[in-house]
Amino acid sequence: MHNDLNYYQKYSVVEGPLSLIKMQVMHGANFFSAGPVIYMRIDLGTYDEVFSNDIQGLYENLTAKLPSLIEHHCSPGVRGGFFMRVKEGTLLGHIAEHIAIELQTMAGMDVGYGKTRSTLEKGIYNVCFRFFDEIAGCYAGKAALNIINSFLLNKEIDIKEIIKNLVDIREKRLLGPSTQAIVDEAERRKIPYIRLDSYNLVQLGTGKFHKNIRATITSDTNFIAVETADNKYLTNVILEDSGLPVLSTSKTKNLDDVVDFWKKLDKPIVIKPAHGYLGKNISLNLNSVPAIKKAFDTVMAFEEEVLVQEYRPASAYRLLVIDYKFSAATLLTPPYIVGNGTDSVQTLIDKLNSSPDRNIGDKGKLSYVIVDDITKNILDAHQLTLMSVLPEGRSLKLKHSGNMRLGGSATDVTDQVHPMNIFLAERAAKVIGLNVAGIDILSDDIAVSMLDNRGAILEVNSAPDFRMHLKPTFNKARPVARDLTNMLFPVDVLSRIPLFSITGSAGKTLTAFFLNYCLSKEGYLVGLTTTEGLFISNKQLKKGDVTDPEDVALVLKDPTVDCAVLETPLEGILRHGLGYKFADFGIVLNISEEHLGNDDIEFVEDIAYAKSVVAEEVFSKGYTILNADCPHTLSILERLYSKPVLFTRQFSTNKSIQQHVLNGELAVSLENNIIKVYNKNKSYEILPLIDVPCSFKGKALLTLDSILSVTAALTAFGIHPDSIKTHLKSFKTTYALAPGRMNYYEGKDFRILLDYAHNKNNFNGIDAFLKHFPVNKIGVFDASDNRTDDELIQLGTQAAQMFNTLIIYEGEEKKKRPHGRIAELLSMGATKQTHNEKEILIKNSIDEVLPIISTYCHSDNFIVIFTAESEKVQKHFHEKNIIL
Repeated sequence: MHNDLNYYQKYSVVEGPLSLIKMQVMHGANFFSAGPVIYMRIDLGTYDEVFSNDIQGLYENLTAKLPSLIEHHCSPGVRGGFFMRVKEGTLLGHIAEHIAIELQTMAGMDVGYGKTRSTLEKGIYNVCFRFFDEIAGCYAGKAALNIINSFLLNKEIDIKEIIKNLVDIREKRLLGPSTQAIVDEAERRKIPYIRLDSYNLVQLGTGKFHKNIRATITSDTNFIAVETADNKYLTNVILEDSGLPVLSTSKTKNLDDVVDFWKKLDKPIVIKPAHGYLGKNISLNLNSVPAIKKAFDTVMAFEEEVLVQEYRPASAYRLLVIDYKFSAATLLTPPYIVGNGTDSVQTLIDKLNSSPDRNIGDKGKLSYVIVDDITKNILDAHQLTLMSVLPEGRSLKLKHSGNMRLGGSATDVTDQVHPMNIFLAERAAKVIGLNVAGIDILSDDIAVSMLDNRGAILEVNSAPDFRMHLKPTFNKARPVARDLTNMLFPVDVLSRIPLFSITGSAGKTLTAFFLNYCLSKEGYLVGLTTTEGLFISNKQLKKGDVTDPEDVALVLKDPTVDCAVLETPLEGILRHGLGYKFADFGIVLNISEEHLGNDDIEFVEDIAYAKSVVAEEVFSKGYTILNADCPHTLSILERLYSKPVLFTRQFSTNKSIQQHVLNGELAVSLENNIIKVYNKNKSYEILPLIDVPCSFKGKALLTLDSILSVTAALTAFGIHPDSIKTHLKSFKTTYALAPGRMNYYEGKDFRILLDYAHNKNNFNGIDAFLKHFPVNKIGVFDASDNRTDDELIQLGTQAAQMFNTLIIYEGEEKKKRPHGRIAELLSMGATKQTHNEKEILIKNSIDEVLPIISTYCHSDNFIVIFTAESEKVQKHFHEKNIIL
């Protein structure tokens, strides 16, 4: 085991036949899976197309060293199915997938899902598998490759050490049983969650509706109550003053006070730290001055004060109170051994720990019993050592407490608790002010009122452990996590903000800004993520592309927002996965040939499959809005779990949307240049397209998908048609409302269009728009580095067809190619088209271009600037008074 998790994160694949090219954690639904996966891109090297049945000794090694792989059914669908595949012949990438899964399972993290696919490169495979913890998942993936390499090279590898390390990661990284149970219950109720730290701090719900928990302490838990419960003496005083039965207790720094307390009580006493926990440094049943002095000195070595209490031998019970109401009860029994007259104490402890129910840490049904100072002190008190042999039948408790972390056991007694004891426990929680409290009670029988059998409340605990109720050793489990979740989020109380997710090949950002505008006008405080930046209530907090999962989380964690609008690009789906679990509204604008040749995307159908993730990950009561004019978008219909909404520009010829309307489903269309809505066998007009400013009087057909999808989304959201009409009429693509998206300016004798057109689709849309303006056109553009050479050349060719003059420059954030190469490829395409008949300028940056643009602001020119650096362009124009 290693205290530093960096040790596991630095673990690497050793040199061998199989090598790791890339490893990526997909945090949400993605191209490979509907859930989080570890993605490995591996090179099989000389073992490409070499099947397992042709590799000598591989089957024997797998069955001998990882025999539990027999539980993997694989494609045969039966126990031992995976081994059948190995024997028949399968590739090593598939085997790596199964080993990575099994290593996690052997460490108590049963993930049970994986997928292996070939790529566009020979010998290269994509291997994906589930994980509970990303550090454990990455470690298991690398270990799987090392295990296979060791088999191929006939080298030894310590698989037990790998499992031990994975268990260590599990204990350090996985949520505790209480927190995990609450998260599981939240997921059952479709309440989103976000893990906020490496321990047990978790957000439940999103936006302004969210609540936080740390284990079983909630954001609604009273801080003063927590502090009070931690002060055991103060708790005792408050409970006693409230008429509740407690043990006689005193707090002191003086040994004489302890002795006086004992003499006055005339009973055995207990001495323990004033702020102790888990039974550390406690001494029980003290009934002599020497014993009292020894116990006092033990505590004072660590504490400034001691608590001294009456010793009352009785059973220890934990009553759980949630929202000041009784939830569950258990009888806690300290771990113990029973002598057989032969085995030593250590041997008996080892046998106790050998039970399959016992595991390292607190994730199993029972924990291992660790021989610590508490155990050693108990042995000393009985004049025993670990080598002592207990007489047959003699029982020895190994801990003072029945705490399950110390190896104690729990017996559920919820149905046996006397009504008065329930009343007293609930009153104790109310008196202290704890909405979630563990009330420790000493009683001979919990079925008898404490008032009748000298029972007493020993402690009130904040952050009570739920494990004893969730996984009792005996009797049935209790759904205490449900009680806590219901306290935070009663059934009729909202837990999450509406979430709109937008994807498509063109128009995503404009649609996001458009929807943000409309929702803001409706009074919502919107959190917006786009490739232009992060906006909260229309204030830009971050600039640049903020569409990765961690950026999405910033919106969902924000305590002020009550609505989220997320731009979800293809690259994010392929490389990171969604940054959310489910959306309320998924919008797929269009799908075209983009990104081909990148990220193993070979066909446009692959793009449709990737983008369908946005459509599939919508709540069943939510809506998915699809473009009925795009066959690839329409094909997603069959994979929906939510309510479908269709939009079209061609209602009269689109059979799919006509049938959709006949079925009474929601649809939006453009008919005779009027936006029309169909819903529940009724229809109504919103307004003429010419009245929508961002359509530029119907000339900018490239904005139609945005206009129609926003109309559909707002209608599905329940916005009144009159309000939708008002919003459509007032939204303009100004820089303030939609930076870098169809920002149109008219000067005295020139025009400027600022836009982030960066692919063939965008260029085609702008080209169609420009044809309405028979003037001299100057095109200023760069292109994304995330394009193939052929795509860049084609963009250059297309630009040359659109413009009379071209100014090509190198934009910022070029990562793959050397500086100047993008402009060179664009120029090659432009020159190929024009044969040097048009003026082509090439510049190193937008800063070199801006002064040149100024010289074209005259003589009825139309200057079109395609750029990802719109802020810099806008600032320059205002400084030079080029636009107002």
